[in-house]
Amino acid sequence: MAYLKEHEEEIIKFVKSKNSKIESVQIDWKQTQWDKVGNGTPQGGGDIIDVYGTFNNIDNSGWHVMLHIENGKVNLNSMSLVNYLSVGGDRFE
Repeated sequence: MAYLKEHEEEIIKFVKSKNSKIESVQIDWKQTQWDKVGNGTPQGGGDIIDVYGTFNNIDNSGWHVMLHIENGKVNLNSMSLVNYLSVGGDRFE
């Protein structure tokens, strides 16, 4: 978690880059979770970190970013947006 917090700005910039209407990004550190990815093979797809938050200080907005863990380290270059930016469950355009 400390490593992610050290790289908070990279996460914020990544989320902002997904829509020019995003002026601010809030990270919900309490929802951050470590997971295993299944890919249908016995060894699985590896470990990931899911990071969640809101944007533009809109309470019912949301985003979900996934990062891969490789050789025990978070790979910031693997950051990807899962699903889409939303407000009230609807896609934010």
